[in-house]
This record gives sequence, C-alpha cells and structure tokens, in this order.
Amino acid sequence: MPIRSIDTSREDKLTAKATLISSYQESQHGIVQSTSLLDIPAESLTHITSFLSPPSLLALSRTNRRLNEHINDDNTWYRAFINQFLGIGPENDLENEKILLLRKSEGTWRKEFIMRHNLRRRWERSRNGTITHSPQDTTIDGVHLMSESGLLTCSIQYGVVARSLPLSGKVLKGYLDAAGTGLGIGNPNVEFTPNVSTCRLTSDGGTARAFWGKRNGEVAVTTAARVMDPRGASSKLVRCKVEDHHDGAVNEIALDPVVSRFVSGGADGQVKLWDTKTVVCLWSSDKQLQSLVVDPFLKVSSALADGIIAGALHSGDILLWTSSRQVYSDDFSSPALFARHRIVSPIPKAQSSPQDIFIPKPRPTVLCVRRHSQTTAALLIGYSDHPFFYRVVVDLTSGKYETTAFGDPSFGYNSIVEPFFAAQPDDYSFIITGDLQGSVGIYDWDTPQTSSPVVPARRFEAHEDGAVTALAWSSVVLATGSARGTTTVWDALTLEPLRLFSSPVPRAAPGREFGGVSRIVIEQELLVIIADNRVMSWKVGQVHHREAPHKVKHARARNPIPKGQQRYDLHRVIKESKRELEQENAYARRTMGREREQRSTLNMLGLSESEAIEYVLMLSREEEQHRRVSHTIDEGVFEGDFEDETFLPVASSSLTSHGPALPASNQSFLSLLDDRHARTYPRAARPTTNEKVQVSPVFVPEPMEAGITISPLRIPASLPGSSTGARSLPDMARSTSSSFEHFPSISSSISSSTSSLEHNRSAWSTTLRSPPSSPNVGTPILRTSSASTENNDRQSEEKLRATPDLDEMDADLKFAIELSLAEARSRGEV
Repeated sequence: MPIRSIDTSREDKLTAKATLISSYQESQHGIVQSTSLLDIPAESLTHITSFLSPPSLLALSRTNRRLNEHINDDNTWYRAFINQFLGIGPENDLENEKILLLRKSEGTWRKEFIMRHNLRRRWERSRNGTITHSPQDTTIDGVHLMSESGLLTCSIQYGVVARSLPLSGKVLKGYLDAAGTGLGIGNPNVEFTPNVSTCRLTSDGGTARAFWGKRNGEVAVTTAARVMDPRGASSKLVRCKVEDHHDGAVNEIALDPVVSRFVSGGADGQVKLWDTKTVVCLWSSDKQLQSLVVDPFLKVSSALADGIIAGALHSGDILLWTSSRQVYSDDFSSPALFARHRIVSPIPKAQSSPQDIFIPKPRPTVLCVRRHSQTTAALLIGYSDHPFFYRVVVDLTSGKYETTAFGDPSFGYNSIVEPFFAAQPDDYSFIITGDLQGSVGIYDWDTPQTSSPVVPARRFEAHEDGAVTALAWSSVVLATGSARGTTTVWDALTLEPLRLFSSPVPRAAPGREFGGVSRIVIEQELLVIIADNRVMSWKVGQVHHREAPHKVKHARARNPIPKGQQRYDLHRVIKESKRELEQENAYARRTMGREREQRSTLNMLGLSESEAIEYVLMLSREEEQHRRVSHTIDEGVFEGDFEDETFLPVASSSLTSHGPALPASNQSFLSLLDDRHARTYPRAARPTTNEKVQVSPVFVPEPMEAGITISPLRIPASLPGSSTGARSLPDMARSTSSSFEHFPSISSSISSSTSSLEHNRSAWSTTLRSPPSSPNVGTPILRTSSASTENNDRQSEEKLRATPDLDEMDADLKFAIELSLAEARSRGEV
C-alpha cells in the first residue's frame, strides 16, 4: 500500500540544522566563529599535514574552506614532500646531503609529490613479469636503448650489432657488422668481423650508428636508417682513409652527444678527432713516449662544445687539450688551435717492495671532463683495484691543477664509478660508487677542495652476495647489479628497496662463475638488465584497485586448469583404472580358481554338471546292483541327516494299490527310517567306484536318490521362476579329493502338474531294466505328494521295467565314457 511521506515544518528543519552545526561552530550575533580545532597556528597545522599522503591531503581539502586554502598552498606540499621523501622535519632547515639526490621534474611541489607517490607505488606493487631473451651468442659488450620498442646490443668478439624488441623478446633477423656486408642472413658464425677492438652505439630518431675501432687501427662508422624495421632497414659502412689509421689498435672511442664529432685513442699514443658523417680525421695529437717506448691511451673523453679533449695514458698521466674556437664548426681543421696540459698521475707513489709484483696495478676505468668555470675544467678519473677516485680542477690559463680524492679505504676497492652531473642550475652533481663488498656510496661532486679524502655523504649496503658491478640512476629510482646476477631497485631519495630481480642467467654449473650484471639501463618506466649474453626487460605496470583482484579471480575461474593438466589427469585416471582391473582379476583368480578348474575339467571331458551327476548316479546304481546280487545289505549306503523336516507317514497298503512294490533293500531302508523317526531327506553315501569326481553346486534338476528302481529322471524338479511356485533347490556342498565326497540331499518340490519326462532326458538318461520287486512293501516318504505324482511314478516305473538291462547299453556310448575317464586319469584330474 502507498505510504505517505513524513512532512516536517520549516522550523523543525532549521532547528535540526543548527543542532548539527553546533558541535563544530557557534553562532553569536549572526557571526559564525571557528572552533578551537581550526584556531591552531598555521605552523602547527603545517606540521600535522606534513605526515599525510597525497590522497589524504586531497580528501582533507574537501572538508573545510580554511583547510582547502591550507592544502592549496604549495608550501604545504613542499613540507610534506621533504618530510616523507627526504626525512627533513617541517621545522628543520634543508640539509645539503639529504637533498643531494633531489631532481625536480614538475612545475609545482604538489604535482611533484603526487607524481613521485604514484610512481613509487607502481614500482613497488606492479605485477608485470620480466621478459628475457638472448640477442647475442657471446658476451654483450655494449647496449643502447633507442626506445621502448628498440634495443641495440653489440659483441666485440663477433663484431656485430643485434636488434631486438625488449618488451616482446623478439630478435630481428640480420646484424649490423663492421665489414659492410649489409644486414645479411643473421648468422654470426658466417658474418662477423673478428678484428674489432671497441664499439660504441648511438641513435638519432630511427637511425642507428655503430662506431667501430679495429685492431689494425682502422675507424669505421655503420649507419642504418629505419633500423628497427624488419623489411625496410638498410645499413651503410663508411671507413676512414688509410693515412688516417692509428698505428696500433684502437683502445677507446668517446662520443659527444652535442656535436657530430667523436674522439678515438689508440695504442700508438695518439688521440684523433673525427667527423661523424665522413669519418675524416680532423685533428691528431702527437705520439706519447715514455723512455722511448710508446705510451698508449687507455681512456679518452671530450666536451667538444667547450673545446676540451682529455686522455688517460697507461703510465697514469692525463693529457688535456683545450681550444678557444668552436670544435664543431665546419672550418675547424688546424691542430695548432689546441693547447696541451699534462697532469701527473693522481695516485700517490709508494715505496716499492718485492711484493708489489703480486699486486695488480690500478688501471683507469672511467674518465670524464667538463667545463668547471670560464677559466677552469674539471676531470673525473677512477681506477680499478683502488679505493679512491679523483677530481682534478685545471686552470686553463696557467696550467695549474688541484686534486681531490674521494673515497673511504675502510670499505675496500671501488668496482664501479658512475658520475651524474647536473643538467639544471638548481640541481646538484654527485658521484655514485660501488665497491667489492657490495656497498654503495654517494659523493657530492661540488665539495670544496681538501687535502684529506672526502667521505661519502650517504652510504648503504646494497648487496650481500657480491660486489656491485652495475649502476643506473633516474630521478625516481636507483638500480644496482651484483656480481651474482641479482638486481635491486631502490627509491632514489629515501634509498629504500622497492624491488628485487633475480639473475637472468641460468644457474651456473659447479666450478663455473656466475654471470654478473654488466649494465643496467633505466628509461622512464622501463628497466633493462644485461648479464652475460642475456637481456632481461621489465616495465612498470598499472596498480589495480581493491576490486581488481576479484575480477582477476573470476577471470581465472573460467579456466582454472593449467596447460597440460587435463592430459595429465587423463593418463592418471587410465592408470588407476588399469590398476583396479588388475586387482579385480587377481581377486577373481584367487576366489574362483577352483571352480574354474573344475569347469575346465568338465569342459575337457565334454560333460555338463547335470550329466556328471547322472553319470555318478549311474555308477552308484551299478554298485547297488552288484551288492544286491551278492545278497549283502549295506546299511551305510544312506545316512540319515534330517534336521529341519519330518516325515509324513503313508500306509503301505495305499502304495500297493497304486503301484508295484519296492525291492527288499528299500524295505530295509524304510525299517531303518522307522526306527530312527527323524530326518527328512535321504543323503547318498560316498560311492566306492570313483573317488575323484567333484561336483560344483549348480542349481540344476537332479535325482533325489541313487536306487536302482528309481530313475534319475523319474521325478520332475521344478525350476526357479516356474508357474508352479515350487521351492528353489539348495546348494550342494563342494567336497575335496582327500575327504569323502558326499552327495547332499536336494530339496525339490514335486509339481502337481503332469509335465512330460521325455523333455528332461539327456544322453545318460537311458532307461534300465529293473527286477521285479515284492509287493506290499513301503516306499520312501516325500514331503508333499499327490495322486498325479504317484501316477507319474508308477508310469515311469513301468517304463523302467520295459527297458532293457544295463548290459544292453549302447556300446559306443560306454566306450566313449571309458575313453574320457582314462584320459582324465592320465592327467591326474580323476
């Protein structure tokens, strides 16, 4: 039924509204005043909000106008950002070592805080899987990421550059080689350049360039337009002139990202400046000799936009060339424009000892040069098997320089040194190092010059399983790789671990070294890890909300069976079925073995069970006839075993009037029954003529006794299920060959119907001639009888008297029986 809505008056509504607000605000003289919660100072409110996450701050801004104004202030987001990411309290001043890694990428601190919060959450909780592929057959010596859909890897051993798709793991057919044969068919065993000593990769849009330095001093550049196009890619190789070759192997090539020039340093003690397009030598330095022996260059670096070229010699000294003219101008060709400055090795020389031959000599592993001021240049040089790296500030006008050591000898030798210079005036430049003990140190590059070594501003233990062999940093994350192949991603500001990646290289065999991480590349949200000849890529994915896992569960429920599980279950069910069948067959063989043996014996004799019983009864009648002839009465022929039934006495005179008299043996049997007055069914005694015949208990009609005057086919036994409603026949007990074989009494109801006996006769139901019996004798008593039954008995007895004697049995049938019995005895079955 419709319900009427409850109406309230306007006065009640105003009262209720005033009551609701009264807990937060008080109204006096029409002016709304704030409660004590909003009366706190702005500094205290800033302190409270500095511990809230961006979603909480945005939710708080929607609750109150004053709180909305407070949240909209960019200083609130700034204080919350530095408190949660840098660990600087709202009331504390900014510390230089804590903001050393900060690189602001957004215009406001609100956007910066929200962006970093979302990115960190995605790096931590992303469920994307890694993709691993092997673009090279040998160790990867160089890598360049063109974009998220293109990766270039080079192999110095084969002198080829492979192209692959990092997010799908597909390796494109064909290689960029240093021989100029084109992309080829992609077989590095056929298309390779074995004399390559160094290689550097770069790209400009869809065009890739590979800079080759060879052992014979040749320098070449391979340019491939549309390099990631599987069909339209083409490569072009440009070699330098023969007169521009180095006199020895090319040890190092340094690319300049600003100008189209590059620098090479060789084993001949020379540094050459080249044009990228034409590979023409623009400038060459003098050969460096040490005691009349060539001192090769091991590392070179350049800042061609500032007119600076640097090279590190094998002896440890550093040479610096500077020019006042623009190196990247088209008319630059004169080597006289460069001024040279020589810097002595910054490694202090210690007193030599005989044990120094066993200590490896430090070799330069990194060299970087950049403009420090208008009149100075700064160089960074790091060494292997050495705990320090050095900063050398050179005065370009006077040639003087100052050296500053960075490092902590208590943490072991440095295994990798990576510089990260500031790109914006407000940013800081810093150096990240990794040592052999798995620790990472962060140094401030702009630290004032001191005579003592500069310790790291921040240090933490990155890996416990080996040395730090690779480093990569972005404004969001820091990635470190170990010598055991593992990679850990850290937050770039808080240095908290975000993610751990296992080694992309399969587990090494016993006695072999693990493939350590050689390079790590971070490009926005893509992480590329290089270890040995394998590349593992991982991209940051979207983080699902709370309802997303339910959707994933429903999607998985549609196909819960993994691949191959159905086939495995099918084979398992087949095996279980076969096992059950074998168990059933074994049980059947154990329980029904004797019965089967008996049936097989009867089948071999060509007899059925009923025929075997008739044959045994025939033998018993023959034995009874022999006993009668010898006038001996065997009182043990029938053994009374009457337990449940009683006799129905019948007068002997009634029998004499209905049929002929029974023989004297039957009379003696009746007298024996009259004396005992118990038992119902007569049981046939064990025959002495055949002791090895066994009968299985089968429900078939059979005679009730073995007398000579009663034929086994004289009494018709009713079968189960007949219309006469007769009782079923009980089972016969099975006897063994070692004990007496008794023929149990078979209870059968004699039907009142006058069925013909001729249909039930078998091959053994040959009628026998019975001798005349004396009249007025008793007959064995049955449980139930009728006049029709007695008539049938008299007719069958008359037929028996009319039949010939046993001696007139068919000779052929008797001969067959004897043969079958002889065969059974020979087998030991009878």
